[in-house]
Amino acid sequence: MRGGREMVHIAIVQMCASGSKDENLALIQQMVKKAVEGTKKLDLICFPEYCYAVPTAESSLKLAEGIPGTYTESLAKLSKEYRVNISAGSFVEKAEGKKVHNTSLFFNREGKIIGEYRKMHLMDAMSYKESDSVSPGNSVTVFDTDFAKVGVMVCYDLRFPELTRTMVLKGAEIILVPSAFPSGQPLPPRTDHWDVLVRSTALLNLVYVVATNQFGHDQGQNYFGRSSIVDPWGTRIVQASGRQEIVYGVIDLDYQKSVRTSLPTWKHRRTELYSL
Repeated sequence: MRGGREMVHIAIVQMCASGSKDENLALIQQMVKKAVEGTKKLDLICFPEYCYAVPTAESSLKLAEGIPGTYTESLAKLSKEYRVNISAGSFVEKAEGKKVHNTSLFFNREGKIIGEYRKMHLMDAMSYKESDSVSPGNSVTVFDTDFAKVGVMVCYDLRFPELTRTMVLKGAEIILVPSAFPSGQPLPPRTDHWDVLVRSTALLNLVYVVATNQFGHDQGQNYFGRSSIVDPWGTRIVQASGRQEIVYGVIDLDYQKSVRTSLPTWKHRRTELYSL
C-alpha cells in the first residue's frame, strides 16, 4: 500500500537467452541484482519465455530439467535472497516420454513456488510445429500473491481470448505473459500482432497485462522486445525499447477497480446467448 492506494511495483527484464544455460543463468542473476538495486521498492521481477535456454526440437530433451533442478533452485535462492517475487519466464521441463513442457513458475519472496503453469496452446503454425517436442499443459493457472491475484499464460496463448477470460473470471487482477515472440522474418512481420494482442487482452478483460518479450537474435529468430505493461483501459503505461534492458512500472489496483465500475462489461454479458 502507498498513500492508501494499492500499488504494485514491477520490473520487466527484457533479455535474449542466446548463450548456454550457464551463461543465461549468470545473466538472470545479474539482472535480478540490477533490478533490485535500481529502485527503492519492488514487488515483482518478470522474465521472458525460455530465458534459461531456447530449445529446438532436437535440443529440447537435452536442455530439459526437473522440479527441483538447477534452474528452479537458483531462482528460489534469488527470490529469497532479495525478498522479491519472481515470475521466472519459462524453462524446458522434463515430461513423460520423449517430450517436454514449456513451464512458467512463480516464486514468492520466501523462495517458494506458488504458481506453476505449463503452456497449453502449442504453436503448430507458420512453418513451426511446437508439438513435435512439447507436450501441452491442461490447467488454467490463477493464484494468490502478496500483492494481487495473478494469472499466467505464455506467448502463443495470447491468441486465445478464452484463456484470459477464464483467468479473469477466476479472479485474476494481473495477467503475466512471458514470451519469445519473434518478428517473423522471413515470414510476414508479427510485431503489430504483438502490440494489438497485448493491448486488446487488457482492454477486453479490464485487467492489467505484463508482457515480457525476449530481445535479440538467436537460432535464426529475431526477437523484437516491446515488453510492456498495459492497464485495464488498454493504455500502455510502460514499454521497453529495442535493446536488452530493465524497465519499471507501477500497477494501480484501485484504478482497475474504478475502470471496472465505470465500464461494467462483466455485468452486461449475455452468457445465455453465447455458444461457448
